[in-house]
Amino acid sequence: MKAYKLSKSFYVVVIAVIPLVLVVVINSHYRLRIKEQKTNLLFSRRSIDVYAEKNGKFPDSLDELNKYGSEFRDEIDWYCHPMNLITRKSTEHSVLDGTGGLYYDPNKGDLKLNLTKPLKSYWKFYFGEKRNDVPADW
Repeated sequence: MKAYKLSKSFYVVVIAVIPLVLVVVINSHYRLRIKEQKTNLLFSRRSIDVYAEKNGKFPDSLDELNKYGSEFRDEIDWYCHPMNLITRKSTEHSVLDGTGGLYYDPNKGDLKLNLTKPLKSYWKFYFGEKRNDVPADW
């Protein structure tokens, strides 16, 4: 029985396919994080609105919103702890300066991601449709 030798072109194809597979896997992971982030922002903003309706003012901080959400789960049945899933930082900022975490203005109840550059500057290997979006605009 004769042993088969693999050609050099087979090895070239394998070496070229591996990075392509990695990019596809990474991009699908990033797409999921974007979807989760937008959902998190939607529910967190709704939680801020419910808090304002019940208390007559916006929460002074996201910590206050979190305490309220954990104490009165029946009032906010779809409560979501505000998080930044892009950079994984949950630090609260009062100035939109692009340092990561979340921006929250207690005077307006405005909640944004504290990321002021296009998404591609945070995720170099993301090539999806939101690559040029600025997360603070979501």
